[in-house]
Amino acid sequence: MTALIHIETTSFAEAFARRSVYVSHALVEHPLFTMGAIADLADRLPAASVRRERGHLPFINTDGYVDVGAGPPSETVRGIEHNGYRISLRDIQQAPEYADLIHDCLDEVDPLVARREGGMRGRAGYLFISSPAATTPMHFDVEHSFLLQIRGRKNVSVAAFDDEPTLLERERERYLDGVGCDFDAMQTAADTFRIGPGTGVYLPSYVPHWVETEAGVSVSFSIPFFTAFAERAETVHRINRRLRKLHLSPRPPGASEALDRTKATAARSWEKLRDARRKQPA
Repeated sequence: MTALIHIETTSFAEAFARRSVYVSHALVEHPLFTMGAIADLADRLPAASVRRERGHLPFINTDGYVDVGAGPPSETVRGIEHNGYRISLRDIQQAPEYADLIHDCLDEVDPLVARREGGMRGRAGYLFISSPAATTPMHFDVEHSFLLQIRGRKNVSVAAFDDEPTLLERERERYLDGVGCDFDAMQTAADTFRIGPGTGVYLPSYVPHWVETEAGVSVSFSIPFFTAFAERAETVHRINRRLRKLHLSPRPPGASEALDRTKATAARSWEKLRDARRKQPA
C-alpha cells in the first residue's frame, strides 16, 4: 500500500504496458482539487496549456481540437455544470505546488516501474474538468498514465487487444496515419472501467481508449509518464509513418531493439540538422 495511490502490485506488474487495471487513491479531499483552486490554476497557466472544447463530441472525432472558450478560463471552470464544455489543463507541473504533488504520487509508483522499459521519466500532470454527460473521443496517448477520479463518475473504455496484438498494431498504425480506425472492433475488444471519487485506472502507452462521464460535473487528475521505451517508441512511430507513406512496411517498435535504436538515432540526427539550417541567416 502507498500513501497517495494504492496499487495491487501483482496485477499491475502483469498488466504493465499491456492492459488497464483499477487503482485507488487518497486525493479526493486534497486542497489543490477544490473547484476554486482549479479555477485559479486555469488562469495562472499559459494559454497554450488550457483547452476548452465542446463536451459532447462523437467517439470518432475527425475535426481535431476546436477551441470554443471565451473569457477567463476560471469563469469557464466555475460554470462547468451548465456550459457544456470539457476543459483540459495540461502540464500543470508548471505550477510548483502541483509539480510537488505529481512527484509525490509518482515517487510511490517509481519502484514498480524502475525495472520495466528502462524506468520512469518525463513526468507531467493534467486536469480534466467536464460538464455532465461529456465525452472524450477515442485516442492513443504516447505516455503511460494513471487517471484518478476526484469528483463525479466516468466510464473509461480501453481496447487493449491483449490477446490480439496484431489488431492493436493495425489500429495504432491507422490512427497515426490518419486513416479511419475500426471502432466496431475496438468496442468489441474493450473493457470499461467505471471510476468514481477515490478510484482510477492505469492506462498503458499507445492503447486506444475513450471516455464518457455520467450525470454531474467530473474532475479527473491524470498523471502521465514516459519510460525509456515509450520515448523511443514515439520516435519510431514517427519514422514508420513516413516509411509507410513510401509504401514500405516497417517493423513496429519493440520488434527489434537494434532497429529501434537506429531509427531513433537517425531521427535525432535529422532534427539537429533541421534545427541548424533554421538558425542559418537568410
